[in-house]
Amino acid sequence: MHSKLLITLGLALLLVETAFARGPEPAPPFSGINLNSGQQVSLDDYRGKVVFLDFWASWCPPCLASLPAYDQMRQEIGTGEFEIIAINVDEDTADGLEFLTKHPVSYQVLAGPEGQIGIPYKIRSLPRSFLVDRNGQIIASHRGFKEGDENKLKAEITGLLNEMGSE
Repeated sequence: MHSKLLITLGLALLLVETAFARGPEPAPPFSGINLNSGQQVSLDDYRGKVVFLDFWASWCPPCLASLPAYDQMRQEIGTGEFEIIAINVDEDTADGLEFLTKHPVSYQVLAGPEGQIGIPYKIRSLPRSFLVDRNGQIIASHRGFKEGDENKLKAEITGLLNEMGSE
């Protein structure tokens, strides 16, 4: 019985790896309301920049650590060619706003309570993030967050910015 489970898990992992081996795919377009300013924001507004998309919720313990870590990372990288857009998926937007009052960030935070932004990204666990290149292609995705992950992400983002800057 255990060998069948291991084979099934192995095949599932192979399918996941194969899906990522296909290369970049277009980031599904979206727009939403910024929780702080009330302004409409679209992924297309950031075409030409490297964008880190982060899906989170106020009830998510790793999100408590990831949001401030990502804010620090953004400050270190700068915003000339890079931006972070966070999408709060709380069913009650007030929960996301309360979280941001206690843990403010300097980047765009959109509300997506009905899942209209997250569904095309197939969000099934939080936090979930995607790195989008200047052409709107998803080039990396990440599940979860633990201390130190921001350093790996920063290296990925910096490498992408350097690579694209030399084209």
